[in-house]
Amino acid sequence: MKMIDYDKLHATFKPSGYVSNGADNIANYLICELCIQSGSGLARFLNVDSCFDNHMALRIWVQKRLDANLGYAVDDMCSQLQSELYGLLPQTGYGY
Repeated sequence: MKMIDYDKLHATFKPSGYVSNGADNIANYLICELCIQSGSGLARFLNVDSCFDNHMALRIWVQKRLDANLGYAVDDMCSQLQSELYGLLPQTGYGY
């Protein structure tokens, strides 16, 4: 009996919105840790399709980063992606 690899199947037929369990877990951590609100606008900073809301845009961005860094350690990637995310977002001045 042939086994179906659903992750591979989803990746083939839904490339712009496919998110693995690992990417989903890391994105959930970042959403909670950084208090990322649902809504829109984050996609343009992450260079993903603007049809996605903030949470899905972050998930897709994390998936792209994981695909580019095969053999990653989850804890290291969480820290690395958090740093990269800070670098991509505009810094607001709380001027004095």
